[in-house]
Amino acid sequence: MFNSNFPFYGLAILLALISNIIIVISQYKKYNYKLEYVIYLLLYENAGIIIGAKVLSYLLSGERTSFIITGLAAYGAAFGAALFILLFCLQFKKNIKETMYLLTPSFPLMYSIGKIGCFIVGCCYGIKYNGIFKIMYRYSVNAPNNVYLFPIQIVESIVFLLIFIYLIIMQRKNKFDEKMLGISFILCGASKGFLDFLRQEGTQLFTFSKIVSLIIIIIGIISLFLKKKSDNEKK
Repeated sequence: MFNSNFPFYGLAILLALISNIIIVISQYKKYNYKLEYVIYLLLYENAGIIIGAKVLSYLLSGERTSFIITGLAAYGAAFGAALFILLFCLQFKKNIKETMYLLTPSFPLMYSIGKIGCFIVGCCYGIKYNGIFKIMYRYSVNAPNNVYLFPIQIVESIVFLLIFIYLIIMQRKNKFDEKMLGISFILCGASKGFLDFLRQEGTQLFTFSKIVSLIIIIIGIISLFLKKKSDNEKK
């Protein structure tokens, strides 16, 4: 796609992390947070994102390449972020649910921006495809060159951008609660799981990513069920 040594992928990841910081800082006053704690929270979260993404990518890689140069796995980023957020809440005695209400809307935005980097460098490429909007790489070291492919990275970017827009609207209307948290899990898990079938590496029925997507959907459904049960008990 691009014959350049410019680190497009790294730039996309950096922009994704910056976007997360901007969104969280613009919304933190809705929750029981002071700015100094938000800064600590973002440091924990971003550290978890990078470490988790690196560790999972390294563990899943067939070739034991250097840990430093290995890629960034999306679900590793999510797991790492969740773990470090939990550690933050335990250390600073913050409410886990409110913290997740604050952070969750920006997750799909980060993923959306990261996928643009994937598209440019050719990683996470799509299935062979000769239809409308087909793409071809000529200089990629990640994707097959001179072969028409489905632009899965761009589709993922658009889908998760739409999810972000929906979630941030609900947050700004002060409607991001336990129910919306469950809905966000279902939206992200279902979108990721379905779109993985259009990735060249995801054509198998059962892959690590699809299994995790299913687990996330189930967690979202359980969250909705518990919320409904709690509401019924209050009546």
